[in-house]
Amino acid sequence: MTAANGTHSGLPDDVQRALSQRAPIEQAKGMLMAIHRISADAAFGLLVDRSQGTNRKLRDIAQELVDRASTER
Repeated sequence: MTAANGTHSGLPDDVQRALSQRAPIEQAKGMLMAIHRISADAAFGLLVDRSQGTNRKLRDIAQELVDRASTER
């Protein structure tokens, strides 16, 4: 942990937070791309449409999709 920014990785807190929030979005995009055989832009569009249609944050929609897929077997 560095004294200058309070993180373990040496990155500023806001950058670390942005990176951690981006991971589920990228994972969800990859899942949608594989399932529907669509491009990354189309997959992101699906996430955006769901986010706007339900008035929920995109990262929450993505995390829910990833969580659901990881528990289904």
